[in-house]
Amino acid sequence: MTTPHTTAATIAEIISSVPNFVVSQMARAYELANTPDQQQAILDAMPDFGVTPAQALTLYATMQTALASIGLAGNLPAADITIFQPQPDGSVVYVAPPEPEPEP
Repeated sequence: MTTPHTTAATIAEIISSVPNFVVSQMARAYELANTPDQQQAILDAMPDFGVTPAQALTLYATMQTALASIGLAGNLPAADITIFQPQPDGSVVYVAPPEPEPEP
């Protein structure tokens, strides 16, 4: 028989695992979205799977901000709209970041 105490323990375990799961999935999505030389092709293919790139970027940015605000984002990078630029039609244009200046 389950007691309120064991049920509470189960709920606490589930709730405490959610941020780690979300962060790990977001880190994986960030890594995939930044696959070298494939960024724009990946963005262009996203609508084939039911999500616009702008929706994905907005969700990522919102979740990263929320997790950071409660100290749970870890090393999860913030969304960079200077690199991934949302467009009014729901698409996103990838603009490669500038190359670092060579050291003298």
